[in-house]
Amino acid sequence: MKSKIHLGLLGALGIWLTAGLALPFVNVLQVFSPEQPIVFRGFITAIMAFIGLRGAIGKVDKYTWLIAVTLPFATLGLFEGIRHWGASPTIVIITATPLINFAISLFLGRRISGASIIGLVLVLGGVLIARKGGHFQWEGFAWSVFGTVMSGILYELFAKAKTTSLQKGFFAGIGMGTLGLILSVNTPLVSIITPKLTVLLLGFAFVGGFLYWIANMLAFENLPLGEASVLAQGETPALQLLLKALGFLYS
Repeated sequence: MKSKIHLGLLGALGIWLTAGLALPFVNVLQVFSPEQPIVFRGFITAIMAFIGLRGAIGKVDKYTWLIAVTLPFATLGLFEGIRHWGASPTIVIITATPLINFAISLFLGRRISGASIIGLVLVLGGVLIARKGGHFQWEGFAWSVFGTVMSGILYELFAKAKTTSLQKGFFAGIGMGTLGLILSVNTPLVSIITPKLTVLLLGFAFVGGFLYWIANMLAFENLPLGEASVLAQGETPALQLLLKALGFLYS
Protein backbone atom coordinates (compact mmCIF):
# COMPACT_ATOMS: atom_id res chain seq x y z
CA MET A 1 0.00 0.00 0.00
CA LYS A 2 2.81 2.41 0.94
CA SER A 3 4.62 1.66 -2.31
CA LYS A 4 1.49 2.60 -4.30
CA ILE A 5 1.20 5.87 -2.39
CA HIS A 6 4.87 6.64 -3.00
CA LEU A 7 4.48 5.92 -6.72
CA GLY A 8 1.38 8.12 -6.85
CA LEU A 9 3.18 11.00 -5.13
CA LEU A 10 6.12 10.56 -7.48
CA GLY A 11 3.68 10.82 -10.38
CA ALA A 12 2.17 14.02 -8.94
CA LEU A 13 5.65 15.53 -8.64
CA GLY A 14 6.31 14.51 -12.24
CA ILE A 15 3.12 16.28 -13.36
CA TRP A 16 4.24 19.49 -11.67
CA LEU A 17 7.69 19.41 -13.23
CA THR A 18 6.75 18.36 -16.76
CA ALA A 19 3.79 20.75 -17.00
CA GLY A 20 5.83 23.60 -15.58
CA LEU A 21 8.62 22.99 -18.08
CA ALA A 22 6.47 22.35 -21.16
CA LEU A 23 3.43 24.63 -21.09
CA PRO A 24 5.27 27.97 -21.45
CA PHE A 25 6.59 26.72 -24.80
CA VAL A 26 3.09 26.72 -26.31
CA ASN A 27 3.61 30.47 -26.74
CA VAL A 28 7.33 30.17 -27.46
CA LEU A 29 6.35 28.10 -30.50
CA GLN A 30 4.14 30.86 -31.90
CA VAL A 31 5.36 30.19 -35.45
CA PHE A 32 3.02 27.19 -35.31
CA SER A 33 -0.75 27.32 -34.99
CA PRO A 34 -2.17 26.07 -31.62
CA GLU A 35 -3.16 22.81 -33.35
CA GLN A 36 0.24 21.97 -34.86
CA PRO A 37 2.09 21.36 -31.55
CA ILE A 38 -0.73 18.94 -30.67
CA VAL A 39 0.30 16.86 -33.69
CA PHE A 40 3.88 16.55 -32.46
CA ARG A 41 2.87 16.05 -28.84
CA GLY A 42 0.44 13.28 -29.79
CA PHE A 43 2.56 11.33 -32.25
CA ILE A 44 5.77 11.58 -30.16
CA THR A 45 3.79 10.16 -27.21
CA ALA A 46 2.39 7.37 -29.41
CA ILE A 47 5.84 6.52 -30.83
CA MET A 48 7.45 6.34 -27.39
CA ALA A 49 4.60 4.20 -26.06
CA PHE A 50 4.83 1.91 -29.10
CA ILE A 51 8.57 1.46 -28.48
CA GLY A 52 7.89 0.73 -24.81
CA LEU A 53 5.29 -1.88 -25.79
CA ARG A 54 7.75 -3.37 -28.32
CA GLY A 55 4.98 -3.23 -30.90
CA ALA A 56 2.65 -5.47 -28.87
CA ILE A 57 -0.31 -3.12 -28.54
CA GLY A 58 -2.88 -5.78 -27.59
CA LYS A 59 -6.60 -5.40 -26.99
CA VAL A 60 -7.96 -2.41 -25.07
CA ASP A 61 -11.24 -1.64 -23.32
CA LYS A 62 -13.82 1.00 -24.21
CA TYR A 63 -12.49 3.45 -21.61
CA THR A 64 -9.11 3.48 -23.33
CA TRP A 65 -10.86 4.36 -26.60
CA LEU A 66 -12.75 7.12 -24.78
CA ILE A 67 -9.44 8.46 -23.43
CA ALA A 68 -8.19 8.58 -27.03
CA VAL A 69 -11.23 10.72 -27.93
CA THR A 70 -11.29 12.94 -24.83
CA LEU A 71 -7.59 13.79 -24.37
CA PRO A 72 -7.24 15.57 -27.74
CA PHE A 73 -10.07 17.98 -26.90
CA ALA A 74 -8.75 18.58 -23.37
CA THR A 75 -5.38 19.41 -24.94
CA LEU A 76 -7.00 21.66 -27.55
CA GLY A 77 -8.82 23.67 -24.87
CA LEU A 78 -5.58 24.05 -22.92
CA PHE A 79 -3.48 25.13 -25.90
CA GLU A 80 -6.09 27.50 -27.33
CA GLY A 81 -6.54 29.08 -23.90
CA ILE A 82 -2.78 29.59 -23.54
CA ARG A 83 -2.50 31.05 -27.04
CA HIS A 84 -5.40 33.48 -26.51
CA TRP A 85 -4.66 34.91 -23.07
CA GLY A 86 -1.47 33.30 -21.77
CA ALA A 87 -0.29 30.28 -19.82
CA SER A 88 -0.84 31.70 -16.34
CA PRO A 89 -4.59 32.59 -16.51
CA THR A 90 -5.35 29.41 -18.46
CA ILE A 91 -3.74 27.17 -15.88
CA VAL A 92 -5.63 29.02 -13.13
CA ILE A 93 -8.91 27.90 -14.71
CA ILE A 94 -7.58 24.38 -15.30
CA THR A 95 -6.78 24.22 -11.57
CA ALA A 96 -10.53 23.98 -10.95
CA THR A 97 -10.66 20.61 -12.77
CA PRO A 98 -11.30 18.64 -9.51
CA LEU A 99 -14.62 20.50 -9.22
CA ILE A 100 -15.78 18.51 -12.26
CA ASN A 101 -14.74 15.27 -10.56
CA PHE A 102 -16.42 16.32 -7.30
CA ALA A 103 -19.65 17.05 -9.19
CA ILE A 104 -19.50 13.64 -10.91
CA SER A 105 -18.78 11.98 -7.54
CA LEU A 106 -21.83 13.64 -5.97
CA PHE A 107 -23.99 12.58 -8.91
CA LEU A 108 -22.78 8.96 -8.66
CA GLY A 109 -22.96 8.89 -4.87
CA ARG A 110 -19.21 8.46 -4.38
CA ARG A 111 -17.55 9.66 -1.20
CA ILE A 112 -15.45 12.81 -1.37
CA SER A 113 -12.71 12.99 1.23
CA GLY A 114 -12.46 16.10 3.39
CA ALA A 115 -8.72 16.27 2.68
CA SER A 116 -9.42 16.55 -1.05
CA ILE A 117 -11.82 19.44 -0.55
CA ILE A 118 -9.46 21.27 1.81
CA GLY A 119 -6.55 20.69 -0.55
CA LEU A 120 -8.46 22.09 -3.53
CA VAL A 121 -9.58 25.16 -1.59
CA LEU A 122 -6.00 25.86 -0.55
CA VAL A 123 -4.65 25.42 -4.07
CA LEU A 124 -7.36 27.54 -5.69
CA GLY A 125 -7.09 30.21 -2.99
CA GLY A 126 -3.33 30.46 -3.32
CA VAL A 127 -3.45 30.56 -7.09
CA LEU A 128 -6.13 33.27 -7.18
CA ILE A 129 -4.18 35.40 -4.72
CA ALA A 130 -1.02 34.96 -6.78
CA ARG A 131 -2.91 35.90 -9.96
CA LYS A 132 -4.68 38.94 -8.51
CA GLY A 133 -5.03 41.53 -11.24
CA GLY A 134 -4.15 40.99 -14.89
CA HIS A 135 -6.47 41.11 -17.87
CA PHE A 136 -9.54 39.12 -18.84
CA GLN A 137 -10.38 37.77 -22.28
CA TRP A 138 -13.60 35.94 -23.04
CA GLU A 139 -12.27 33.69 -25.79
CA GLY A 140 -9.32 32.54 -23.72
CA PHE A 141 -11.64 32.00 -20.74
CA ALA A 142 -14.09 29.92 -22.83
CA TRP A 143 -11.32 27.68 -24.19
CA SER A 144 -9.91 27.25 -20.68
CA VAL A 145 -13.30 26.21 -19.28
CA PHE A 146 -13.74 23.76 -22.16
CA GLY A 147 -10.33 22.27 -21.40
CA THR A 148 -11.21 22.05 -17.70
CA VAL A 149 -14.43 20.11 -18.33
CA MET A 150 -12.71 17.73 -20.74
CA SER A 151 -9.85 17.23 -18.26
CA GLY A 152 -12.32 16.32 -15.52
CA ILE A 153 -13.93 13.72 -17.77
CA LEU A 154 -10.47 12.46 -18.70
CA TYR A 155 -9.55 11.93 -15.04
CA GLU A 156 -12.67 9.79 -14.62
CA LEU A 157 -11.62 7.65 -17.59
CA PHE A 158 -8.09 7.26 -16.19
CA ALA A 159 -9.56 5.54 -13.15
CA LYS A 160 -11.79 3.20 -15.18
CA ALA A 161 -9.52 2.05 -18.00
CA LYS A 162 -7.94 -1.34 -17.24
CA THR A 163 -5.19 -1.26 -19.85
CA THR A 164 -1.52 -0.49 -19.14
CA SER A 165 -0.11 3.03 -19.02
CA LEU A 166 1.71 2.54 -22.33
CA GLN A 167 -1.41 1.17 -24.05
CA LYS A 168 -3.38 4.18 -22.89
CA GLY A 169 -0.53 6.44 -23.98
CA PHE A 170 -0.36 4.90 -27.45
CA PHE A 171 -4.05 5.33 -28.23
CA ALA A 172 -4.26 8.73 -26.54
CA GLY A 173 -1.26 9.91 -28.57
CA ILE A 174 -2.78 8.67 -31.82
CA GLY A 175 -6.04 10.45 -30.97
CA MET A 176 -4.24 13.68 -30.09
CA GLY A 177 -2.05 13.65 -33.20
CA THR A 178 -5.01 12.85 -35.46
CA LEU A 179 -7.14 15.71 -34.12
CA GLY A 180 -4.20 18.08 -34.52
CA LEU A 181 -3.76 17.01 -38.15
CA ILE A 182 -7.46 17.45 -38.91
CA LEU A 183 -7.61 20.93 -37.38
CA SER A 184 -4.38 22.11 -39.01
CA VAL A 185 -5.05 20.72 -42.50
CA ASN A 186 -5.60 24.24 -43.88
CA THR A 187 -2.79 25.81 -41.84
CA PRO A 188 0.43 26.46 -43.78
CA LEU A 189 3.55 24.75 -42.47
CA VAL A 190 6.49 26.79 -41.23
CA SER A 191 8.74 27.38 -44.24
CA ILE A 192 12.03 27.34 -42.31
CA ILE A 193 12.54 25.13 -39.28
CA THR A 194 15.85 25.96 -37.62
CA PRO A 195 17.83 23.48 -35.48
CA LYS A 196 16.87 25.50 -32.38
CA LEU A 197 13.18 25.37 -33.27
CA THR A 198 13.44 21.62 -33.91
CA VAL A 199 15.00 21.03 -30.48
CA LEU A 200 12.33 23.17 -28.79
CA LEU A 201 9.52 21.36 -30.58
CA LEU A 202 10.85 17.86 -29.87
CA GLY A 203 11.65 18.77 -26.27
CA PHE A 204 8.16 20.17 -25.79
CA ALA A 205 6.57 17.07 -27.34
CA PHE A 206 8.67 14.61 -25.30
CA VAL A 207 8.53 16.37 -21.92
CA GLY A 208 5.01 17.80 -22.25
CA GLY A 209 3.68 14.72 -24.03
CA PHE A 210 5.24 11.39 -23.16
CA LEU A 211 6.83 12.21 -19.77
CA TYR A 212 3.75 14.19 -18.71
CA TRP A 213 1.58 11.22 -19.65
CA ILE A 214 3.68 8.74 -17.65
CA ALA A 215 3.54 11.06 -14.64
CA ASN A 216 -0.27 11.26 -14.89
CA MET A 217 -0.56 7.49 -15.10
CA LEU A 218 1.63 7.01 -12.02
CA ALA A 219 -0.55 9.43 -10.07
CA PHE A 220 -3.99 8.26 -11.20
CA GLU A 221 -3.22 4.53 -11.14
CA ASN A 222 -1.82 4.60 -7.60
CA LEU A 223 -3.90 7.21 -5.76
CA PRO A 224 -7.66 7.64 -5.22
CA LEU A 225 -9.25 9.76 -7.95
CA GLY A 226 -10.10 12.73 -5.71
CA GLU A 227 -6.65 12.97 -4.17
CA ALA A 228 -4.88 12.46 -7.51
CA SER A 229 -7.06 15.10 -9.18
CA VAL A 230 -6.23 17.68 -6.50
CA LEU A 231 -2.52 16.82 -6.32
CA ALA A 232 -2.23 17.12 -10.10
CA GLN A 233 -3.16 20.79 -9.77
CA GLY A 234 0.21 21.42 -8.13
CA GLU A 235 1.32 22.03 -11.72
CA THR A 236 -0.14 25.52 -11.33
CA PRO A 237 2.33 26.86 -8.73
CA ALA A 238 5.08 24.92 -10.53
CA LEU A 239 4.21 26.73 -13.76
CA GLN A 240 4.01 30.10 -12.02
CA LEU A 241 7.45 29.63 -10.46
CA LEU A 242 9.05 28.48 -13.70
CA LEU A 243 7.45 31.29 -15.69
CA LYS A 244 8.95 33.82 -13.33
CA ALA A 245 12.30 32.04 -13.20
CA LEU A 246 12.55 31.82 -16.98
CA GLY A 247 11.07 35.25 -17.67
CA PHE A 248 8.18 33.93 -19.80
CA LEU A 249 5.44 36.21 -18.47
CA TYR A 250 2.67 35.81 -21.05
CA SER A 251 -0.34 36.93 -19.11
